[in-house]
Amino acid sequence: MTQSHQKVDLFAHGSTWLLADFHLHTRADNEFEYTGEDNSFVSDYISRLKAAKIRIGVISNHNKFDKNEFNALRKKACKEDICLLPGVELSLNDGSNGIHTIIVFSDQWLKNGNDYISPFITSMFPGKAESEYQHENGRSDKNILQVVEELEKTARDYFLIFAHVEQKNGLWKEMDGGKIGDFKESRYHKVRMRTLGFQKVRTHDVPDRDRVCRVKVKRWLDGWYPAEVEGSDCKSIDGIGNGNPCYLKLGAASFDAVKFALIDKENRVATQPVQHPHSHIRRIRFTGGTLDGKKLNFSPELNTLIGIRGSGKSSILEVLRYGLEIAFGEKAGDRDYKQELVGFTMGSGGKIEIDATDRYGQSYTIRRVWKEPFSEVMIDGRLQPGVSIRETVLHKPIYFGQKDLSCTGEGFEKDLVDKLLGSKLEDVRRRIDQQKRKVTQTVDRMLKISNVQEQIEEQKQIRQDTEHRLKLYKEHGVEEKLQKRLDFDKDARTIEKGIRLTRDFVSDLEALLARHEDEIRNFKGYTSKFNAELFDRFYTHYEINISFLDLSKKWLSEQNMAQKSLSKCQNELSDIRKGMVEEFAVIERNLSEQLKGSGSQNINPDEFLQLKKQLTFATQLITELEKQSKQQTGWRDSLLIELTALNDLWLEEFNLIKNELDKVGADDSPLSIASGYKEDKQAFLSFMKEMFKGSGIREATYQRIVDQYVDFLAIYKDFESAQRLFGNNPQILVDLFIKGLKSLLTYQTPNKFKMIYRGKELQHHSLGQRASALILFVLSQKENDLIIIDQPEDDLDNQTIYEDVIKLIREMKPNVQFIFATHNPNIPVLGDAELVHACSFANDKIQVESGSVDNHQTQQTIIRIMEGGKEAFNRRKEIYQIWKP
Repeated sequence: MTQSHQKVDLFAHGSTWLLADFHLHTRADNEFEYTGEDNSFVSDYISRLKAAKIRIGVISNHNKFDKNEFNALRKKACKEDICLLPGVELSLNDGSNGIHTIIVFSDQWLKNGNDYISPFITSMFPGKAESEYQHENGRSDKNILQVVEELEKTARDYFLIFAHVEQKNGLWKEMDGGKIGDFKESRYHKVRMRTLGFQKVRTHDVPDRDRVCRVKVKRWLDGWYPAEVEGSDCKSIDGIGNGNPCYLKLGAASFDAVKFALIDKENRVATQPVQHPHSHIRRIRFTGGTLDGKKLNFSPELNTLIGIRGSGKSSILEVLRYGLEIAFGEKAGDRDYKQELVGFTMGSGGKIEIDATDRYGQSYTIRRVWKEPFSEVMIDGRLQPGVSIRETVLHKPIYFGQKDLSCTGEGFEKDLVDKLLGSKLEDVRRRIDQQKRKVTQTVDRMLKISNVQEQIEEQKQIRQDTEHRLKLYKEHGVEEKLQKRLDFDKDARTIEKGIRLTRDFVSDLEALLARHEDEIRNFKGYTSKFNAELFDRFYTHYEINISFLDLSKKWLSEQNMAQKSLSKCQNELSDIRKGMVEEFAVIERNLSEQLKGSGSQNINPDEFLQLKKQLTFATQLITELEKQSKQQTGWRDSLLIELTALNDLWLEEFNLIKNELDKVGADDSPLSIASGYKEDKQAFLSFMKEMFKGSGIREATYQRIVDQYVDFLAIYKDFESAQRLFGNNPQILVDLFIKGLKSLLTYQTPNKFKMIYRGKELQHHSLGQRASALILFVLSQKENDLIIIDQPEDDLDNQTIYEDVIKLIREMKPNVQFIFATHNPNIPVLGDAELVHACSFANDKIQVESGSVDNHQTQQTIIRIMEGGKEAFNRRKEIYQIWKP
C-alpha cells in the first residue's frame, strides 16, 4: 500500500508543515537495541514516533533493508497518519573512512509486493556475506559516482541525503580541505541532481581554515547546495525524535511530495513551521442550492479554484463575497448577473456558513441566508451582535470579480481606492456623515426663521395701524372706561404665560434627566490599577453631579404640588373674572348709550377690545420675532462653523487617502497615483445641472460657476459675489439654491485620482498593461489579510503573470490568504498553491475535488483541465524540448 492512501484529514486545509526524521534505524539494524517483547516492537516504535510528533520518517538501516519489518511498520504508521519511506544508510567507498549516504527509495522499488532494494544493496558489496557489511562499519566497494550510475540503470526514482555531514563518515568530514568542490564538476552532475539533503549541519561560519563549515562548503560548491535536513540516527526507540527539528511543507504523504519539498527547499523546508499571523477563512459550508451539503476547506495561503467555463468557480467566489458582505463597488461589471448567480447557487432559503479565524486565533462562524439583509457572526454557536466581519473577524478582505480589474473607465480609480482603503476610511466617513446631519439640522433651523424680517415688518405695520385706530377711542374716553376689564384680561394672560413657562421648563428638565441620569449614576465603579488614590479624589468631586440629580428629582416631585397651586391661582382669577361679567356688561352698555348720544355711532366698545388684543399680540410677536432675528444671525454663523467642520473632514479624508497612495509610488515602483482634492469638476457640473434641471439656466452660466468655485460650500460662503455669475435673472438661481440648500451644502465634489504607470497615464496604456499595473497595485498594498479575485489572469500575458504577479504572491502568501478562480495553470503550479479546488458542473450540482499541487491526483487534474489533457501536455513538452537551445 502506498502512502497516497494516507488519511486526507491531515491535508484538509492543503499543504501543511510536518515534522520529519530522515535518519531512523530499527531493530533490523545491528546497532539498534530493543529489550521489549518481540510482538510489541512495531507498536512501541510507532507510538514513539507519534509521541515525538514525527509525521515523515525514512527507515535507513546500515547497508540493510528488511522488507517484512518495513511493511509492518508502514502499515501501523498509516493508521496514525505517519508516512514512512523506505531507505538505506549506505557506506560508500569515498574518503578515508567511507561516506554514509542515505538513499530514499520510491514505492517503485516495492511494486507489486516485490523487493528491489535488498538486491541492489547486495550488489554494492560484491563477494561479501551480509554479516560482513550489514553494520555501520561495513563499506561498499563503489564510490558515489558508481552508486548513482547503478541506481540510474534501474529506472526507478530515488534521492540521496548525505548523513551527519560534519562527523566521521560524513561527506564534509571525509572530503574536507576543499575536495568536496569536486561535486561542482560535470561528472558529478547526476549526483548533484539526486542529492537533496545534507543531514545534521551544525557549523555555520568559522574562521579556522582547517575546519569545514557551511560558508566554506557553499563557496566550494559554487552555488549548488541542497536542503539542510535532520534525523535522530536513533540506536534505540528512546532515541527517536532526538536532535534538532526539521519541518517539511507537504500537501500529500508520499515520496513525490517529500522529494518536491526538498527541491523547493527555500519555501518547503524549515526548522520551525511557518505561523500565519493574518486572519483567514478555514472553510465554507453550504446548505441548499447547487452546493448543498458541500464543505470546502481553505489554506491560509494560496487557494485556487480551477475548472472549465461554467464549472462553478465564479459561483463559489460570488457566494463568498455575499457572505462576507463585501460590496461590488460602483464600477463593478455585470452586477445584476453576479447577484443572480448568488441566488442560483444558494437557492431559495439557501445558507452559507463561513468558518474564519481572526488575527488573535479566535474562531468565528459567519452565517447568511439568501435574501436576508445581513450576515450573522457567531462564536461557539452564539450570536455576536455588532461584531464587524471586515474589521474584527477578517482584516480588510478585498474582492474583485471577473473583469473588475480591466474595467478602467471614468471613476474607476476612485472605486479602486475605495475598495482598497475602505476600512481605513470608515471612521472619517462616519464622522463626515454625522457632520452632514449637523449641517442639515442647522439649515432646517435657519430656514424656519428665514423670513423673520418680513414678519417683523408685517407686525409693525399691523401695530402702527392699530395704534392709529385706537387714538379715536382714546379721544372719546373709551380706554379709560374699559381699563378695568383690560387689566383683568392682562392679568389672565400673564398667569397663563407663567404656567406655560413652568410647564415647558419641567418638561425639558424631565427629558434632560431621562437622557443622562442613568449614565451619570452608573459611571462610578471603575477601579484603577495604578491610580486608585487619584480616582478616589475624582469620584469625590464627581459626587456633586449625583447630588444635583437628587436635588432635581426632589424638586420635580415638589413641582406637582406647585403646578396645582399655580393652576388654583389661575382658577381663582377666572372665577373673579366670571363674577364681574355683569359689571363689565353694564359698563359697555352705558358706554354705547353715551357714544350714541354724542353722535359717535361708529365707536364700538367690542371693536376697541378687539383692537387692544390685536395691539398686545402684535407687540409680543414683534418682541419674539426680534429675538428670532438675532438667532437667525446666530444660526447663519453656526452654519458657517458646521460647514467649515465638514470641509475639514473632507480634507482629512483626502489626506488619509493621499498618504496611503503615496506609499504605492515609493521604492521606485513603476506605478503611482496622483491625487487631486475636489478636482472632479465634471462631476460637480453634472450634479449642478441635475439639481437645477428645468430652470432654463444656460450652459455658459453653469460653466462660469464651475470655473470660479470648487463646490456649493464655496459658493454659499461668497454668496453675494457669486450671484454676479448667476446669469441675466440671478433670482431664479438664488431661489433654487435656497430651496435645495441642504442637498447642495452636503454635496462633496469628488476627489480625482490619476494612475500613472511607467510615466504615462494608465488610460493611455494597452488593456494588458493596464491590467498588469492594477493587479500589482492591489497586491502591493500588503494590508489586506484576504484577497479574492475571479480570474486575475484576464488580459495578462503569461510572462507578466510569472515575473510580476506569481513571484509577488509567493512572497506574500505566508501573510495573506489568496482565493483565486483561474484558467491559467501558472497560478496554481508556479504559485505553488497550497490548495486547489477543481470544480465541475453536472445535473444542476457543482462538484469539487480538492488537493495540493504536490498531490499526484491533483497534478493529473490540473493537466486534464488546464493543459488540455495528458496528450496535449506531453506534446507541448516534446515541442519545447525541440525548441530548447
